[in-house]
Amino acid sequence: MAIKKTHDVVATVGTYKDRDGNEKKRYVNCGSAFLDDSGRMSIKLETIPVSPEWSGWVSLYVAEKRDAPAPVAADRYRGAPDGPDGEDIPF
Repeated sequence: MAIKKTHDVVATVGTYKDRDGNEKKRYVNCGSAFLDDSGRMSIKLETIPVSPEWSGWVSLYVAEKRDAPAPVAADRYRGAPDGPDGEDIPF
């Protein structure tokens, strides 16, 4: 059974002011929503906001198509000879 990512799961976790002083919403990507061959949608959460400004609601936004998947945070230094401080990374 194949599943396909269809949506990003996003939460609004507060506001901030841009350089011009305009108030903007602050968002965090919490995970992804998938659709299987049977038409069932599943949601995989990677994080849950802890901000006291979070309302408890998440929104689904149609996922943008990308040529290659973004690297996972832990993969940023994997395979690199040195870590950011010049030392070997222990993982």
